[in-house]
Amino acid sequence: MIEALALSKRHGSRPALDDVSFTVPDGVLAALVGPAGAGKSTVLRLAVGLDRGSGAVLFDGEPYSRLPRPAHAVGVVLDPRALHPGRTARGHLRSLAAGAGVPRRRVDEVLEQAGVTGARRSRPQHFRRGAALRLAVAGALLGHPRTLLLDDPLTDLDDDSRAWLLDLLRVHADGGGSVLITASRAADVLAVADELVVLRRGRLAARGPASDLVAGLKAGVLVRASDPGLLAGAILRWGGDVEPCDDGALVVTGLDMAAVGEVARAEGVAVHELSRRTADLDAALLSLELPETELLPGANPGAVPGASAVPA
Repeated sequence: MIEALALSKRHGSRPALDDVSFTVPDGVLAALVGPAGAGKSTVLRLAVGLDRGSGAVLFDGEPYSRLPRPAHAVGVVLDPRALHPGRTARGHLRSLAAGAGVPRRRVDEVLEQAGVTGARRSRPQHFRRGAALRLAVAGALLGHPRTLLLDDPLTDLDDDSRAWLLDLLRVHADGGGSVLITASRAADVLAVADELVVLRRGRLAARGPASDLVAGLKAGVLVRASDPGLLAGAILRWGGDVEPCDDGALVVTGLDMAAVGEVARAEGVAVHELSRRTADLDAALLSLELPETELLPGANPGAVPGASAVPA
């Protein structure tokens, strides 16, 4: 289980993170989503001690710095291109395995699992994004960790590598592991994510089961009519909400397409276009207001191990 407790960090006068707390239980794949600069990568860097701030990230109750064998507990992929230029793919993994106390035979197992056995003698600085990401994930899997952390792994992936990665992460969570990945677009992870944690300018904008958050978003009805002002007033009287567009169209929420058409007919307004308008998922998620929530049971930011400063 991953517990992020009251994470905060500043970049000069600007807050990179402001009191961010969430939990990823065992068996759950969670996605940390938000636009560039929202603080997603900062969360992961704080989690593994590569950055300093206040608060704590615990893995099964312990901060990363206190794990006796970190690679056996947490698999981390922050930058797939962080590879030694002089080593082959197999040599890179053998070096990681030696440092983590993992038997050499495990190297060939993860190469096969990642689908890069054929490139084991190649130097990874020449790999494309998909192959480099596969090799990085192979390195993260060396110690059979229960927890996986991946920063923005889906960007610029080929279709085969994307499908492979999403399947691997889903299987890992279904097997009882906990997975936390970051993504700039929620739509990229909806197919596999159990939970979404949405960041906006370093603060929590929303969190919860992905299906519940998406179900709560309002889709709209786009209507173009001969008299948009008359139609807008009628829609409001019928209990709908109206947002006018610059081109004269109306976006209606609170009424379905059939009801909007019925309102127009009753008012004698000619309809030129009537269509469903899907909500912009990421914009809609960022507009949600997070209800007040308590810290995890028994959690006290002043008493949590590492709460005063995430270990570097």
